[in-house]
Formats: sequence, structure tokens, C-alpha cells
Amino acid sequence: MGRICVIIISVIALVLALSPNDTILGIVAYAWGGFGAAFGPLVLFGLFSRRTSWQVALAGMVTGTVVLVVWKQVELDKYMYEIVPGFVCNCVTIFLVNTVAGQKNERVLRQYEEVTRVIAAGK
Repeated sequence: MGRICVIIISVIALVLALSPNDTILGIVAYAWGGFGAAFGPLVLFGLFSRRTSWQVALAGMVTGTVVLVVWKQVELDKYMYEIVPGFVCNCVTIFLVNTVAGQKNERVLRQYEEVTRVIAAGK
């Protein structure tokens, strides 16, 4: 019975893989686009900008995700993979919100400076 189920699932996967419609590959690409648009810039700014606070991160994540979903729903993904505008809008949002409402927690800022010194000393 187990082997029969494996064969059936394999045939279904083969049919889905050969179908040009929205398939598992399309869904996975959309999901990875969502992760990239929501979290990619956040990781970069979190590592390289001392001003990135949780409010800034949230604003960027929401913006990147909304742009990604709207881009896909309006079917502009035919012209450009939706991660690109989501990623760019997330970066712009983080940059702009950082200038207005950047990190103000002195403890976090001190920790960032300590880690920066340790990394610089290790080079």
C-alpha cells in the first residue's frame, strides 16, 4: 500500500511539474519572493545600520509584503519578478523611517557599537 501511494503521489507531482499553470514551483517562487521582499532588506539593515528599530523593521516588512502581493495581483509579475519591487520598496521604507524614527534605545546602540568594535578588532 505504501509503494502504491508513493507511485500515485509521484505521478501527481509529475503532472503538476509538466503543467504550465500555477504549480508548486510557482507557489514556491511566490513564497520565496515574499520572504525576500519582507525579510531581505531587514536582515541587511539590521546588520549594517545601528538605527534600525523594531518599528522600522515592521514598517519595512509590511511595505515589502504589500508591494509584493499587489504586484502579483495586478499581474505585473509577467514583466518583473515581484521580489524586486517589494525588496526596493522595503529598502526605501527602512531608509526613510530610519531617518525619522531610528533606534533610540541606548542599550541597543551600545551593544551594536561593542559588536562593531569586536568585529573590527578581529580583522
